[in-house]
Amino acid sequence: MDENLENSKPKQNGFSPQIFVKQPEEKYMCEACTYVLRKAAQSQCGHRYCDTCLKNLFRVPNTVCKACENEGCPNSYLEEGASFPDRAINRELGGREVKCINVDCPWKGIFRDYENSHENSCDFEIIPCDKEGCGTYTQRRNLENHQNTECLMRTVTCTHCKTEYPLKLLKSHRRECQEYPVECQFCRKITLPRRELTRHQDQERGDCPSKLVTCTFKPIGCNALTQEEKLEEHCKQNTITHQDLMCNCIVKFTADVEDAQKHRAALDGLEKQTKTHANQIKELQGGLRECEGKMRQSANNYLHTDQKAAANSQTDLVPMNSKLNKLNRNLSMFESKISTYEGIVAVLNGQIERDAQQLRAFERQRRQDRELIESLERKIKAQDRIIALKDVALAEQDLRIQSLEMVSYDGILIWKISDFTRKLNEARSGKTASIYSPCFFTSRHGYKMRARIYLNGDGMGKGNHVSMFFVIMKQPFDGLLRWPFRQKVTFMWLDQNNIEHVIDAFRPDPTSSSFQRPINDMNIASGCPLFVPLSQIDSPRHAYVKDDTAFFKIIVDTSDIA
Repeated sequence: MDENLENSKPKQNGFSPQIFVKQPEEKYMCEACTYVLRKAAQSQCGHRYCDTCLKNLFRVPNTVCKACENEGCPNSYLEEGASFPDRAINRELGGREVKCINVDCPWKGIFRDYENSHENSCDFEIIPCDKEGCGTYTQRRNLENHQNTECLMRTVTCTHCKTEYPLKLLKSHRRECQEYPVECQFCRKITLPRRELTRHQDQERGDCPSKLVTCTFKPIGCNALTQEEKLEEHCKQNTITHQDLMCNCIVKFTADVEDAQKHRAALDGLEKQTKTHANQIKELQGGLRECEGKMRQSANNYLHTDQKAAANSQTDLVPMNSKLNKLNRNLSMFESKISTYEGIVAVLNGQIERDAQQLRAFERQRRQDRELIESLERKIKAQDRIIALKDVALAEQDLRIQSLEMVSYDGILIWKISDFTRKLNEARSGKTASIYSPCFFTSRHGYKMRARIYLNGDGMGKGNHVSMFFVIMKQPFDGLLRWPFRQKVTFMWLDQNNIEHVIDAFRPDPTSSSFQRPINDMNIASGCPLFVPLSQIDSPRHAYVKDDTAFFKIIVDTSDIA
């Protein structure tokens, strides 16, 4: 465990005994916080406390002096008016030789100078950035540079709308800034303010040369809009959809053809029936004319007979006239029906001719569609093979780009682990024992490194601790570097409440193979198997895991690298 861990904890009222060159005697220790007295004060019972510790005890009425209680005096109450500053002890402590315990700080002197000046001005003390929302810890000597160049909460001005924002929020602001120059996703050639993008891409009034157009297959039901130059690509990508639409059209067309054929069969039957009726009418007309001829002949014969015979004949003609009138009425009715049937037949013949022409057009279209579908199917197969190869290439490029985006060259890595609960369960079940961090470097041509974490522990920490290890990786410039690797490594588990980070550090063992020049891609990992107890992760006071996300910081000391 490194001294840095001590400094990361909340300060006690007293001083750490580690600052003294010689271990201080027990009389210099506070009875409450057990640290070296800060502004020593003495109670009425003679025991010494830090001035702040004693005031805290006075806040609780009837507080018993623990030292007296341990000595067998249980009723020794602390009285605020009876205590006084212990100037003798303060003078004795003021001349003792001390050293600064902040990492890499060379200061040495007497306690009085440490208390009055150095403690609160040490350039090597790790302090939090005072910018609200930052939460970064850094040495005091680096604080100004951090706030000017690194702090994510420093104020910057949007170069487009001239509005001031914290740097951390500038990226999200740019996604909404109406003056931010954006590229038209269609023409890819015009950069214009975001507020003008909608007008530029408007289908009717926009001036984008790559407006959206309707799909070629719109007549069969595809209502998609796409860029003109991407229309062919759209057709290739949606061939199956277009085929489905084409099949639906063909099914509908086939049903229409079947209906037309049924209508035509019905018309053929009606035409036959009409012809039969026409023949029957002709037969009736012939019979009617024959009857009229007979009646005229009979009338002429009756004219030459006597009056009686004529009277008798007239009596016989009455039924004949009645029949003749009936035949005339039937003839008129049949002629009316024939005229109606002829009109219907003419209309149906015209409809049949139109249906036949439409049927022939459908047949031609179906043959063309079938040929188009076969051509598209061949193109789809070719495109599928090309897309599969491109998908593999894109996946490799995405992985490479992601690694490049997260890489750092200053020896400091901020590592974010999302889905923490799932990954912890996988570690407990043995499915995924460890997780590697992204790579980072001490400089552009410096050491290549990464961290490895076991969420359920490894070695002696397995099942009860989170283990954190450091890995040296092989890279092309290893021949220019100093071996073995000797740089100090600090692990930090960041408390997202900014109360108490977990910090551990170590210096590499030069004799270990883990820190020699790598022969393979990675050396054996080395580090802290007992980095943090698993029980500490769920501490209600801290936020080591928040929104199912944890943040780690790995710092490699680069101050002495040539």
